[in-house]
Amino acid sequence: MENTAKPVQARSQKTRENLLKAALAMYQKKGFHKTTVDDIAAEAGVSTGIAYRYFRNKKDMLLSVISYGADNIEGLVDIGNICIPDNTTDLKQYLEAILKAFEEFHARYRDIHEELEGLQHTDEDVRKLYIKITEEKMKDVTTKLSVFLHDDTNIREKAYAAIGIMEQHCHMMMNNTLYGLNADVMRDIAVNAVYRILNAEQL
Repeated sequence: MENTAKPVQARSQKTRENLLKAALAMYQKKGFHKTTVDDIAAEAGVSTGIAYRYFRNKKDMLLSVISYGADNIEGLVDIGNICIPDNTTDLKQYLEAILKAFEEFHARYRDIHEELEGLQHTDEDVRKLYIKITEEKMKDVTTKLSVFLHDDTNIREKAYAAIGIMEQHCHMMMNNTLYGLNADVMRDIAVNAVYRILNAEQL
């Protein structure tokens, strides 16, 4: 009995993951509000009934997709091959590589990203999940930063400020057709600002 349960469980997990990937793909194509569970099931190659075995409703699927995206962010943003520097000497180069990767992520998932930004202000469940994920990810960020920064005073605040600058930069670049800014210059400014914040001895 135990030998047969494991393959079934593995298949079940694979089906769920395929549905999450399909949902992310459909959100990218049509946005969350215009995507139906039928669309997602068809994209995953399963029936709508199967989809409802794994998720209670469209909202449940959205929350699961957000969690899945957060857990697999390195693959989605393509930062898995970016090496964390051992010291601050290579920090600027590292920050630039990370920023470029996040620019590509924002461009690729622009529509769903903007929808989720809006949902944070109108949907309490989405807001709470975003806060939970942000806190978890920022713990990882501060742990990595503390390894090579000379001074970890107020490191949590520095990390939040740094991420805020990078996030705002990405939003500006998403709408750069309106502003007509030099992307390379803007990136250099953002990287230098983050670098100065992270290396500030006291705030």
